[in-house]
Amino acid sequence: MYPELVEQTELVSRELIRITLLFPEMWMKSIDSLAAKYSGGHDISEIVRELQSHYKRLYNPETLPEYRFVQEFGKDLSIAYESLLQFYKARNRTHSLALLKQAIDMYWGIHYRIKNIEVHRTAQLPRQMCIQGSDGNEYTFLLKGLDDLRLDERVMQLFGLINSLLSKDSETARRSLAIERFPVVPLSSNSGLIGFYSNTNSLNQIVIENRKAVNQPNRLELNYACQFTPNWTTLTTMQKVESFEYALSNTPGNDLHRAMWYKSPNAEVWLERRTNYTRSLAVMSIAGYILGLGDRHPSNILIHERTGKVVHIDLGDCFEITWHRVHFPEKVPFRLTRMLIKPMEVSSTDGIFKHTANHTMRVLRANRESLMAVLEAFVYDPLVSWAYHQETDDGTNTNYTKQDRTLSQDGQPDKHSSKRHSSSSTGSLGSSTKQSISNNDCYFADTKAWNTGNPKARAIVKRIHDKLVGTDFSNKQLVVSEQIEKLIQQATATENLA
Repeated sequence: MYPELVEQTELVSRELIRITLLFPEMWMKSIDSLAAKYSGGHDISEIVRELQSHYKRLYNPETLPEYRFVQEFGKDLSIAYESLLQFYKARNRTHSLALLKQAIDMYWGIHYRIKNIEVHRTAQLPRQMCIQGSDGNEYTFLLKGLDDLRLDERVMQLFGLINSLLSKDSETARRSLAIERFPVVPLSSNSGLIGFYSNTNSLNQIVIENRKAVNQPNRLELNYACQFTPNWTTLTTMQKVESFEYALSNTPGNDLHRAMWYKSPNAEVWLERRTNYTRSLAVMSIAGYILGLGDRHPSNILIHERTGKVVHIDLGDCFEITWHRVHFPEKVPFRLTRMLIKPMEVSSTDGIFKHTANHTMRVLRANRESLMAVLEAFVYDPLVSWAYHQETDDGTNTNYTKQDRTLSQDGQPDKHSSKRHSSSSTGSLGSSTKQSISNNDCYFADTKAWNTGNPKARAIVKRIHDKLVGTDFSNKQLVVSEQIEKLIQQATATENLA
């Protein structure tokens, strides 16, 4: 109906995807993953499939920087890929390990050379861009690469449903309870646009600024813990608890409380911000618990400067996958450390926070059929990355998150020019490599068909159902108030935080 509009939309989307993942960073990320898998003795087939898609793009450069990259690295990349293919096609791979080692060594040499390219120094940072809407207003977005935003988009859809349910209940509507949302637009499986939430600071930024003003180190708690014990990873649970309590007893942990007080022009504004903060924190804590949202480190929690409301970002770690990771598994249903509790003042978690959490959980449990319908669609969606839920041969879970938990403070060329350069630039790939890529499109195809009877998927659905009926702690069904009390106890228990 609107062919010109569709063509323009495809053009914008294609070019956004291209600039979000440049050749240098694309290859460095894949080579890093390949080397890590190889050195750890894990199966590298998935990384090889990723490399194969990169070679297809390498074979079809479209911009001058891409042509220059192919001219400099194309030949070496093709030789390394040939060695990799020979290893996978060998009948006896045990006797062909030299080919694999040769390919890894070549890739690592290319990695070292790419690392010295000037353009890569800030390539990992998201691009901030302004888009002028049809209403004349400008909208700021972050263009992110190396990250799958499809699950984030579905989480925002869930939050939209929760906000709709909260707005229909008289008690929650009277208190204007809602989750702070922002637009998420996936462009591909590893890139997308995220709406920029203005006038916010991360909890990490607030702590750093506050401690800089009083001349304190950023990782004050970690410094005290290291004084108590130099090797945290080898400690038993009781030793970790003792070290954790030692660090807390020697530090105030009131950075967020001080920032909210000093940045408020008067007591009335401070009280309003404190109320907004506590309510939004409670609503998001319960919603995040139902979803199994993890990886809530200080950089993923934003505080709005004017309203005091809490905004959560980076929502890709769902269904409690961080509870099962090998290194630093999480043991709390949501983040409720002393840094977040102290701004609540004298009532602590027994006042507005618990009252709001009770109302939120009551509404969600009363509408569990609607929530389960949406959440089951998430779990059984083939687009959801199940790499988080795969296990290695030795039975250990291979979940990874973007940051480990610590004890720290809580010119586009014209078409004719492109055609002139294409033969000389892509020629460095070699005809044999081009043929290999073409002939082996399905060689590394993923043979794991999606199955709605996946036992892990069924376990996730059951876990969500238990939360929404009050049987998440035992077979005995808990009333809402009892459930919230247990969640707060679990979230604030020292042995879970240590």
